Amino acid sequence: MSGFVPEEFFYRLNWRARGAQPGSHATRTPGGSMDFRGYVPFLESPDPRRIDLRAGLRSVPRKLMVRAFYERGAVNVYAIVDASASMRFTGAGEKHRLAADIAASIAWSATRNGDNFALVVCDDKARADMFSAPSHRRNLAEDIRARCLQGSFYEGAGASALPLAVEHLRQKRSLVFLISDFHLEEKLLRKTLLSLTQHDVVPLVLWDSAEYRDIPAWGWARVRDMESGGSRSLFMRPSLALRIKASYAERRAGIVAMCRQAGARTPFFVEDRFCVEHLTRHLLEAC
Repeated sequence: MSGFVPEEFFYRLNWRARGAQPGSHATRTPGGSMDFRGYVPFLESPDPRRIDLRAGLRSVPRKLMVRAFYERGAVNVYAIVDASASMRFTGAGEKHRLAADIAASIAWSATRNGDNFALVVCDDKARADMFSAPSHRRNLAEDIRARCLQGSFYEGAGASALPLAVEHLRQKRSLVFLISDFHLEEKLLRKTLLSLTQHDVVPLVLWDSAEYRDIPAWGWARVRDMESGGSRSLFMRPSLALRIKASYAERRAGIVAMCRQAGARTPFFVEDRFCVEHLTRHLLEAC
């Protein structure tokens, strides 16, 4: 953990939170913030400081009216992390370390915003050893990063438990960051996204330029399937390099389309390194 400093990004919701914990998001709970709700009769909210005589004169029948407001509240923010074998890929960066840094940044940003943060990690099962329940305690970001980096990863592990991650989320609508390279079978990806439809889902797609962009046009290459553990030699040539790049472009379009169909937000693609400014812009422009 030495030398790690979590970076903060900013987000907002396009829905109203539910909960009694004070926070920064709009809710449907009557309260005393500056989120204007409308005018109500004085007897419904007897606060002389908020009497509005003009609203009273406009009411039929005329009665004393006051300005009413909504309270501001907190939400639960989750990071669901894919711990399948492909997330151990190392090229221009290290995917598992990148995922750990992003999860820590989400934890830091959530707690700084007054929200609770929780971590759910899945491979072929929901990883109880890496789970962290909703909390806003001190040093949470550092603890989350340590859990992600120190957890055991298994060669050949899949991500079949991702649809079960929802069982570890509270039923109340939450903001969910789904962190994966999305190298999943279409059926599994669709099932995962559909399991989370009651939540506000932000897909974070982790790709490495060494996977598809920075590949040689000529020569022998040794390629390895991270999911199965198998490897083989492949003779690279310009036509094959173009096909690989085209398949990734097609895959990207497919991921975007599937997320939209499932009601998730537009995916945010992270290549090699994570930039909080870019994520902030992506999240705020989408609302």
